[in-house]
Amino acid sequence: MPVSRQLLRPVSSGFILLTFVLSLAINLLPWQAGLIGFAPDFVALFIIYWTLNQPRRVGVGWAFFLGLLMDVADGNILGQHALAYTVIAYLTLARQRQLAVFPFWQQAFVALALMLSGQALMLALRTAMGAPFPGWAYFAGCFVAAFIWPPLSNILLSHQRRPTTEEL
Repeated sequence: MPVSRQLLRPVSSGFILLTFVLSLAINLLPWQAGLIGFAPDFVALFIIYWTLNQPRRVGVGWAFFLGLLMDVADGNILGQHALAYTVIAYLTLARQRQLAVFPFWQQAFVALALMLSGQALMLALRTAMGAPFPGWAYFAGCFVAAFIWPPLSNILLSHQRRPTTEEL
């Protein structure tokens, strides 16, 4: 049976939680500081993915909670990630049915726009609090995130595409 006609298997809550824990860990790795701007925000990327593909299970509440965790763990202004992630989740959920039928390369452009809006919102909050402008390289991670969107989506969907015992 072709992949395009397969029904996807349900995703366990544990798998969703595992992806968020791994994305938080990747965001907090020390090499992130050396790649300022070039490393994508993996938590935001997974929020986009899961709100797009599992809108009944992951939504604005998850985004807010993960944003608070990221703010506390990273030592940033409390609420900047929480606000950015909730806006990203809301915008994704607002057009979820439309975006879910797009091919991965079109979803990558949507992910780019969502990531740019989240980064712009965090930058606006930081500069409003008196931080200097970090330069345009601050937004480079958004383009890296858009570039890795198609393979990341395929990898995560492969977990749901595994054949059942009836198909074997």
